[in-house]
Amino acid sequence: MSGWKAGAAVIGTTPDEPVWLAGYAARTTPSRGVISPLHDKALALEDENGERFVLITADLIAIPGAIADAVRAYLAGRHAVRPKNVLLCASHTHYGPELRPDKALFFGIPDDYARMIPLIADVVTETLKTVADYAIQRLRPARLCARQTAATFADNRRAHGDVVDHDVPVLDIVDGADGKRIAVLFGYACHNTTIPPEDCRICGDWAGFAQAQIERDHPGCTALFITGAAADQNPHPRGSLELSQQYGRALADAVNASLATPGREITPRLRVAYERTPLPLQPIDRGELEAKLASPDMPVARKAKFLLDAINRGEQLITEYPAPIQVVRFGDELLLIALSGEPVNDYAHRFKSDFASAAPQVWVAGYCNDMYGYVPTRRIQLEGGYEGGRANLWSWVPAPFDETVETRMIDAVRRLVAKVS
Repeated sequence: MSGWKAGAAVIGTTPDEPVWLAGYAARTTPSRGVISPLHDKALALEDENGERFVLITADLIAIPGAIADAVRAYLAGRHAVRPKNVLLCASHTHYGPELRPDKALFFGIPDDYARMIPLIADVVTETLKTVADYAIQRLRPARLCARQTAATFADNRRAHGDVVDHDVPVLDIVDGADGKRIAVLFGYACHNTTIPPEDCRICGDWAGFAQAQIERDHPGCTALFITGAAADQNPHPRGSLELSQQYGRALADAVNASLATPGREITPRLRVAYERTPLPLQPIDRGELEAKLASPDMPVARKAKFLLDAINRGEQLITEYPAPIQVVRFGDELLLIALSGEPVNDYAHRFKSDFASAAPQVWVAGYCNDMYGYVPTRRIQLEGGYEGGRANLWSWVPAPFDETVETRMIDAVRRLVAKVS
C-alpha cells in the first residue's frame, strides 16, 4: 500500500552535570551518575494528500504545555505543520531532570538546582524542535502496520487486583523501497518508577531499556515509547535496577514477537482533531485555607500557605484548567486518543470499549501535550487517596478537579472522535 512517507530521528539528552531529578519529593540530593542515557525522538509522517503529522517523545517526567506550544509554533512556521498535528509525549521517567519550576517549592529543591530548572526547560524546548526538524528532513516512502500485544508487569497500585490495562499497542513503520524498519512506536500503561528514589542516577527506567533493546534487535530502527493511561498503575514488584531491566526485556520481547506476526496495514490517510477542554477545579475557601495552616500534615499546610500568599499578593487563582486532548486517526485502521495530565486507566477501558466500532484498534495514551496533575474518574474521586485528589498538594494548580471531570473528558473525546470519523 503506497502513499505514506515517514522519517525518524533521535538526539541524546543525558545531562553532563548533576541536576535535580524529577518525580520524588523525598529526594534530598542531586543526580550522581548515569545508569542509561536519555533521548528525545521524533517520528514524522506524511499521508497521500501531503498532510503531515509529527510525534515527539522524550525521556522526561513531563512535557509542560508551554514547551509543547513553543514546539508547535516552531513547526508551523518552519515546516507548515498544523499545530494540531503535533503530538508530544513524555515517558514519565522519575530519573530524568526536573523542568517544572513549581516543583522547586513543593519538592524542596535547593536554590542552586532550582535556578537550573528554567535553563533545562529552554534546552529541552530547543532539542525537541531540532529532533523534529531531523525527522521531517528524512521523510521517505514508507508502509505502516498496526499491531497489539501485551505485557503483565503493571499492577493497579491503589488496590491489588483492581482494574488494570496490559495492552501494548504497536505501530510498525518500514521503508517503502527496501522494507527495512524505520521506526517502531509502542506504548504501555505503567509508571516508570521501578528503581528506588534514593538511587539518584539518571535512567529511562524500563521504558528506556525496552527502547534500547528494540533498537539493538533492529539496527537502524528508532524505537519510540508512549505512556498509556498509567496514573494508577505501577510496576509490580519494584525496588531495584534488576527489576527495571527485567521489565524492559519483557516489554521489548513482547513488541519483537508482535513484529514477527502479520500486521494490519494502514491506509495512507491522516485525520487529526485537537481541543483544550476546560476542566473546572473544586472551589477554594479562604477560611478553610487559613485553618489548614496549622495542619500537622506538612503538604497540606504548605499548599495552604502557597495559595494564601498568592491571594494576598492580589493574584487571581485559576478556577479551571484548559486540558489538551488530541485524537489521531491513521487510515481507518488505528485510532489514537492522546490525553494530557496523568489519566487513570479507567479512561483507557472506557474509550477502548466506546470506540471499538470506530476502528479495529484503539490506542489510549496519557502524559501527552501538557502536565498539570492527575485526571481521576468519578469512581476514583469518591474513593479518594493520592490519585483521587491528594496529589494536588504538590502542584501549583490551586485545587483538584471537581466532580464533572470524567464527564467533560468523555464528552471531549467523543467530539474529537466524531471529527476524525
